[in-house]
Amino acid sequence: MVSQQPTLREIAKRANVHYTTAACVLNGTRGNTRVSEQTRKRVLTAAKELGYTVNRAAQQLRTRKSHVVGLLVGGVENPFFARMVALCSAALERRGYEIILTTRRSDEPNDLHLLDALLSRRPDGVLLWCETSTQVRERVQQPDMANAVVIGYGVPGRDSVAAVLQTGLHSALEYLVAHGRHRIAYLAPKHSVAREGDVRSTYYTEFMKTIGQEPTIYTFCGTAFDVDVAYARVQQIVSQPDRPDALLCFNDMTALGALAGLRHRGISIPHEIAIVGCNDLPLSALFDPPLTTIRYPLDQICDLAVQMLVERIQASQAGEWLAPRHVEIPTELVLRASA
Repeated sequence: MVSQQPTLREIAKRANVHYTTAACVLNGTRGNTRVSEQTRKRVLTAAKELGYTVNRAAQQLRTRKSHVVGLLVGGVENPFFARMVALCSAALERRGYEIILTTRRSDEPNDLHLLDALLSRRPDGVLLWCETSTQVRERVQQPDMANAVVIGYGVPGRDSVAAVLQTGLHSALEYLVAHGRHRIAYLAPKHSVAREGDVRSTYYTEFMKTIGQEPTIYTFCGTAFDVDVAYARVQQIVSQPDRPDALLCFNDMTALGALAGLRHRGISIPHEIAIVGCNDLPLSALFDPPLTTIRYPLDQICDLAVQMLVERIQASQAGEWLAPRHVEIPTELVLRASA
């Protein structure tokens, strides 16, 4: 026997609020009702205690709002994107939205079908990580894609929020030079060096030229999270007579592979070779030795991107116009034992 769903009036009575307040919280019927966070939590607690579940299909038909947001990111086997998903999901949940997740495969250059699959679910808006010039970046600029926020890179005519990698890169390279490093090399996946939009290799090359050092870029065939490939590549590098005395790595996972490879060869870190990563993943402080890295402000970026999208959705539903916004957040160097 199926138990009967409690009514909104029963929930309102238990939470000691008006019926319209309970409806606003649980069904998204805003009207002129404005609900404080304390009241919202009280209503949700009462609903949970009474066993109430929202019928999203009926809600969408009634309000023409899905309270669902699509998220398209890189593969979650990369800890950077796994953390991005967790942060965006939490930020959306705090604002009363659910998430539909779609991830790119590392061998999948054409990703328009992924966005089309998201849009077929009729979300209120979408969050996109667009790090390369693919069909998705072109599609998001179309008029029907106004309710979108791009994370990581700017896209003309769309809301976006990104980190300024140049600030952290400059601090890292200046620090290495100031501490007597004369052969600073850059280690990265081969595909990242050639692609449009990633500033790391370009900024490294320009910086080295300004200080009179020859740029040295080491690449490996693999993804940004292939620790074992970076591990093998760095052992080849240290076999060379002119090996570097510092490695700037594409990200923390590349740095992890480099650290392990150097330790396997008996190289002292940082005395013989200093290592700098990028991202400041939570586990980077647990490396041996703890990793010096460029902190990517992912917490701020994800929360701001979600806030911008919610504002965009609400403006669209109210028939209001918002000018496109692009926000940049500086990165910073986090000094630990590897450098």
